Amino acid sequence: MRFRHVFLAMGLTAFAMPAGAAEPGLLSPPHEGVAYAVEAGCLHYLREGGDLSAYVAGHARPMTENGRRVEKIYGLGRVTVEPAEDGGCRIEAGRGDGATLREAVVDALAHSGIRTQTFADYSSELRGRSWSYVREEHCFRMYDRVYLMTLESSADGSRWPLRATLRRDDDGLAARKGLCTG
Repeated sequence: MRFRHVFLAMGLTAFAMPAGAAEPGLLSPPHEGVAYAVEAGCLHYLREGGDLSAYVAGHARPMTENGRRVEKIYGLGRVTVEPAEDGGCRIEAGRGDGATLREAVVDALAHSGIRTQTFADYSSELRGRSWSYVREEHCFRMYDRVYLMTLESSADGSRWPLRATLRRDDDGLAARKGLCTG
């Protein structure tokens, strides 16, 4: 009987907790690591500032990549998250399908109640007679601030499968285009 009460209490606790990005484990697929990096890492970092590594602690490990300190999210996708030079946040995935990873970023933002607007869709780059690389610019609003996101994805491995850079729109680029204004 005692075990039944424990499980019931655990179930109610789990039910009462808000849903968030799935916490990545050692065998998590790349899209789960990307979603976690967006929701638990970048969005918190953009809102609160501070130490990005603290937001992903327990689900990432620090490492050096190309002379930069990054946080490698646990899982199979070689997903890293790091502060960007302009005060933003950068996510890269070294494995996975570029289209699926791109969708994971947009879905993670939507899951957080954020709707993006695409305002620049750069033409794909032709490599070896196949479309292999796409770069898009998005904007979104969060807590009455406007942010920009550069989303790059590759389908054939000619570049990283995913690179997403999220940053504040300090220059008002989106507003000049009439986007993300309200």
